[in-house]
Amino acid sequence: MKKLKMDRKKKIIVITGVILVVLLASFACILFMKKNRYHEVNVYLFSGETCPVCQRARTYIGELNEELDGKINLIEYEVWNDEENKANMDKVAEEFGDTLSGVPYIIVGEETFNAFSDVIGLRIKDAIEAEMEKKNPTDLVAPIISEE
Repeated sequence: MKKLKMDRKKKIIVITGVILVVLLASFACILFMKKNRYHEVNVYLFSGETCPVCQRARTYIGELNEELDGKINLIEYEVWNDEENKANMDKVAEEFGDTLSGVPYIIVGEETFNAFSDVIGLRIKDAIEAEMEKKNPTDLVAPIISEE
């Protein structure tokens, strides 16, 4: 009888262990799949070299990139000291129908942002995550800039 009780305890321990391993493996798979379902997204930042608001935007996007497992390709064009970059920014703004008030000018997919603040940062994050969810993230800027 005593041996029978020990066998039951061992069975319960083994079954509990197996259940825990299966649950942990399932959880790990879900996390892995969630991380890897995201697609890389190009984020364009037209900026001024010494612009403090541009620096805040750049830092914020860098932090988002870390949070989102390096899936953001930040493509930055300095426009205050580079006429070609300024001309490209103007072409992009015209294509999107934006009237610019300065920099930073940020484009994510089909969305544009002509400033930066904490609230705009949240909107940028939403736009990036929406693009990452797409099977083929939108990059409307590259074709505009490469037209020459």
